[in-house]
Parts: sequence; C-alpha cells; structure tokens
Amino acid sequence: MHKFLQRSVLTDRVPALVVPYWEESQLITGLSTAGADAIRTFSSSAGINGANRIEDVDFQKSSKTMTREVLRNAFDQGAIKKGASQSLGLTSRPNYKEHGVRGLVNRHFTTHNNAGYTKELSRKLREGIPDYVKIVEVGPRDGLQNEKNIVPTDVKVELIKLLVSAGLPVVEATSFVSPKWVPQLADAKDVIAAIQNVEGARFPVLTPNLKGFEAAVAAGAKEVAVFPAASESFSKANLNCSIEDNLARCRDIASAAKNFSIPVRGYISCVVGCPLEGYVAPAKVAYVAKALCDMDCSEISLGDTIGVGTPGSVSSMLEAVLDVVPVDKLAVHFHDTYGQALSNTLLSLQMGISTVDSSVSGLGGCPYAKGATGNVATEDVVYMLNGLGVNTNVDLEKLMLAGDFISNHLGRVSASKAATALTKSKATAHVSKL
Repeated sequence: MHKFLQRSVLTDRVPALVVPYWEESQLITGLSTAGADAIRTFSSSAGINGANRIEDVDFQKSSKTMTREVLRNAFDQGAIKKGASQSLGLTSRPNYKEHGVRGLVNRHFTTHNNAGYTKELSRKLREGIPDYVKIVEVGPRDGLQNEKNIVPTDVKVELIKLLVSAGLPVVEATSFVSPKWVPQLADAKDVIAAIQNVEGARFPVLTPNLKGFEAAVAAGAKEVAVFPAASESFSKANLNCSIEDNLARCRDIASAAKNFSIPVRGYISCVVGCPLEGYVAPAKVAYVAKALCDMDCSEISLGDTIGVGTPGSVSSMLEAVLDVVPVDKLAVHFHDTYGQALSNTLLSLQMGISTVDSSVSGLGGCPYAKGATGNVATEDVVYMLNGLGVNTNVDLEKLMLAGDFISNHLGRVSASKAATALTKSKATAHVSKL
C-alpha cells in the first residue's frame, strides 16, 4: 500500500483513490454489492479498454490486491468520474498538479452523507444543554477575598452595581466571616447597607456559623450561604472543625433561616481534589451534598476549589451527586488552575446542570490552597454560552466594562481570554478605520 501511495504522488496521472488500511475491507464489501455495477456502467460510457477486464472480475471472490488494481486502472483511464464516486459514496479532491503539488486524494464522505452524521453528532453534543443558564457572579466575594491590598468599600459597591447592570441575576456580595481570617471582607456590613436599594439581582452572603448569620440578617442580607467541604483536612484547616461539626453548624443556620424566610445556598469545597489530601472520592461529595439537600438548601454549588478537575473526574463526581440530589438544585463552581474550567463547565451543562458560578475577569483564588488560581472568568463563560445559543440575559459588553473597572483598580490585566481578545479586536478594527 505504501508503494502504491508513493506511485500516486510521483506520477502525472489522475491521483488514485486512496483509502486507509483499516477501511479497505469495508470498501471491498461495498464494491461486492454495488461497486461492480457502478464501475461497469461508467467504464462503458467512457469506452475504456479495461471495461471487459472489469466485467470478468468476480467481486465476491476477488482479492484485495486485485480490487485495488482494478480501481487504480479505472481511475487512471477516467472510468470513475463524479457520478461513479457519488454512487459509491466517495469523492476525490481535484488534481493539485497545477499548483505544484502531486497530492494524494483523500477518501471522505460526500456532503450529502456527511451532513446527516454531523447533524446527529451535533444533536447529541447539545442534547443535555439547557436553553437558559443562570450565572452566579462570585467576583465581589470569592474573587476579592484573596487580595492582599484592601479594596475600598466604594469600589466594591461600584463593581456590584456594574455587574447588576450587565444583567447578572445573582451577585455574591460579601462574607460575614471573622475579619481576623479574611480582612478583605471586614466591611461586609457597609457593603450590604450600600446596595440595599440596588434592584435587579439577588445578593447572597457567606455565613460560616450562627453568629455570622445573625450579623448578616441584622445588616439587611436577604439570602445566605453555608460552605462545608468534602475533605476532612480542608474542613479543619478552613473552618477549624470536622465535616460533621461543620454540617451541624449548617443545620443551625438553615433552621434559623426558615424563621426569616431566607433562602440558604450550600457550597461544597474540594469536590474533586484537596490541597492537603489530594484525591477526593465522589462518594464523599455525594454525602455532603445529600446532607445539604436534606436541610432544604435552595441550591448546592459544587466547587473545584483548587482547579484540578478534568471532564473525566468531574463526570464521576457529578454522577455520584446526581444519584442523591435533583439536578435542578445543583450548580458548578470551577477554578481554572489547570485551564480546565470551561471544559468542565461544558460537561456539566451536558449533564443537565443549569447554574454556573463564575468571577468577572477571572478574579479569585483560595487563601487556604497555595497555587490555586482564580475562578473561571464570567466573560469566558458568557462567550461560550452565546456560541452555543444558550440564553443568559447577560450583556457581554457591559460585563467587560465591569471587568475593566476592577482590573484597572487592581492594576492588572484581565484573566479573561474572551475579554482580552474582544478588546484587541475592537482596537484593531478602530485602527483599520483610521
């Protein structure tokens, strides 16, 4: 076969039909039933000398070598033209000799045959993706909590307002944790007070314990979130308690929240990997998720805190969780440490998840996970969803303005690839007009 391919490159003849080795038997089988008649018909119409040879060939018993030789001779003498190729479900590319190339002709499906296959594949890939995806913006809290330099309250408030104006339905505003542990969010009360009259979005806040919940309610918070971990070591390092102790705290908050008719969102940290323990078993994640579901949490966000997840590990985790929690209660929260966040997000959508956490400009990280970079950028998520035809009600241009605002304040470029590319393309378009 290799010598035959070489011969087709070096000669000046019409290039021979080339098929991969593994497809030869499939091609021969096709010729056995329909190919013989097609070649005879077109050989006769072309008046080639090899027509009688082809008539004498018993396609049912012919060897692979003879079949390839007959095909080569037929092509060499112009027997199989466009019509014959279509009859066999094959086509050949034009002769590139005039361009200085003695190229091989690739076997591929005709447009007619390929269209059905492509549509079916596209349908399967999009089958589970919802028509609408709710984006939960976590930039003002999760995005800023790891910043060393204190961001002024008025900057945080302005960022929240810009995010709301972009159409984001949920913006995580702050966290009522001890200023000793997270000094960046010591102004939680002031932030909540400043956004009381901002309409068009919900503003959940993190509350690690009953004391934090009471402070949040007193400040005017209308939605709270609890955050257990699926890793025992991480739970002790992050909240100074075991998983079971933390779940008990969450139950106290959930019980108190019912008295105020306040929804409670649950975050689960380290759903794929832990900076201290490494691999986290899906069964552990499912256990914590079921516990939160039993507390009547309105939503449960599955967080890849250190960004080590891949579509393979994420799918295993989601399968375990989906066995015990309804899909409409789940959200995903991916960090992009290894550049897998968008891939993991798409996989989650295909598995039926319709809520995605993200952070404007890719802000964020984890103060307890060294080397963990920011969340997946909201701009990148919106760009991807727009390309899929999924509705988010988010204005990408206004979102980019919010990203520019906070990035400029922090003195760094945006970590969003979509925002960076779109900004450059606009600059290039402007220059070309000039």
